Amino acid sequence: MSLVFSEAAADDNPSAVQGGSALNIIKDLKKIIDKDDKDELSSYICKLEKELEESNKLHLECVDRKELKKLIEKHPYFKNPNDYHIRLITIMKYLKKKDAYLAVPDFDLLVDEVITSMDNVKKVSDGKYKKIK
Repeated sequence: MSLVFSEAAADDNPSAVQGGSALNIIKDLKKIIDKDDKDELSSYICKLEKELEESNKLHLECVDRKELKKLIEKHPYFKNPNDYHIRLITIMKYLKKKDAYLAVPDFDLLVDEVITSMDNVKKVSDGKYKKIK
């Protein structure tokens, strides 16, 4: 997976549309389309959407916040802060460079929460932080 996900997260989070089950979904959709049953098709698609939303929620919960905090603390700004603020987008680019998996929905909100929980870090405005020396 990535640096910020726990090892158990890779094993405990099977998604409905990953791997071999994707073929089963396609077969089910073909059967429903052959029947020409629009109600059944729409309910099946809604069911798949809910499963995808649930799998995304599990991904966000599987993020190891302590590991993410350690990775953010290694950013040069937090090692040697200056008088200017740092932006969330800069930290997100740094995490991407360090191979953190950023495709999780609302990952930026989680990073925001981790940054504000750090010692001596003050939120200046939306997406801007300042470390007090």
